[in-house]
Amino acid sequence: MAKSVLINGAGGRIGRSVTYEVIKLLGSNAKDITLVAVNEPRGLEFVVDSYKSRDPVHGFYNWDVGGTKGSLSSPDRLTMRDYRVSFFAEKDISKVLESREIDIVLECSGFFGDPKQKDKSVKLTKADNGARIFLEHGAKTVIQTYPAKTADVNLVMGVNHQSYDSEKHKVISNASCTTKALAMPLQVLIDNGIEIDALSMDTTHAATASQEVLHSLGQIVTHATGAAKATGLVIPSLEGRMSGMSYRVPTLDGSFANLYFVALSENKLTSEDINKMFYSAAKNQKYAGRIGIFGGEDAGTFDIVGRRENAVIIPSKTSVIPLSFGRSALVTNKQKMRAHLVTVISGYDNELGSSVDPVLLADYIAKKS
Repeated sequence: MAKSVLINGAGGRIGRSVTYEVIKLLGSNAKDITLVAVNEPRGLEFVVDSYKSRDPVHGFYNWDVGGTKGSLSSPDRLTMRDYRVSFFAEKDISKVLESREIDIVLECSGFFGDPKQKDKSVKLTKADNGARIFLEHGAKTVIQTYPAKTADVNLVMGVNHQSYDSEKHKVISNASCTTKALAMPLQVLIDNGIEIDALSMDTTHAATASQEVLHSLGQIVTHATGAAKATGLVIPSLEGRMSGMSYRVPTLDGSFANLYFVALSENKLTSEDINKMFYSAAKNQKYAGRIGIFGGEDAGTFDIVGRRENAVIIPSKTSVIPLSFGRSALVTNKQKMRAHLVTVISGYDNELGSSVDPVLLADYIAKKS
């Protein structure tokens, strides 16, 4: 029996894209999930107008959208293609969940994650995660489309989604777009026997809503990023080995993550060796279609916007420099490990990739529940 899905925060940029991806999935005869309701406090008229409008990045979405006002005894209705779902404009989640059973909530609003802390010395626990309010009112599982340290687990398709445990994992963070762009290529290398000793990263990232307008339009801005630390939540072997930062640039969408790391291998590595691993992974269903390859020499954001993967590798920019110091001189498991300084460039559509992944994760969870 298909699992019922609620999309919360359906009127934001990620919420709209997630809703569209769910409708696309249902249109492909998906049997494991069904969309029953969406919630957006700004109201039905706002959502219908937003869904019909031309998006400044992605153009017009291919769906026939309409809205029908309800009555005292029935909710508003939102129509998308051949699907008619209940619509709510509620800040009070209990009113959305009180009359229906919801198996999976796709939480896109961003308001139900880690609480804001005035005192950073106070350690947050899982009980602090705001999305647990959905569970208290009957939902079975919540997928947060953003990073949350207090989630039960951080899951990314193609990286660690197979570690999902229906008994333990009720609030799931799907991590950030940048975390996905880092974790995906790193997981491929680890699966190919590469040990990563230390890593630094930076991301040249499109402007986001957290920036003031003049900061977004007029300059490149240095900005903190939690993606390096969050990658350790997705790939535990990298916890504490990473640092990084972000450069916000005046573009609407499309970003690049630069990874610089010390790679240990029993054999000498070349850039061709590293790229072969990525080419193979892009064809391997094990990685759930979440890693791709850019075929040209130099990539720009126009080449990345519209790509659905978590990470699009730019092979022409992969570089490997052999090192002659450090752990390369040590004996590990009776084998000498050779050390290399590796650079990998990972492009990502920071809106579309972040919307495709949680929908695929919801479908995967529905199959396993």
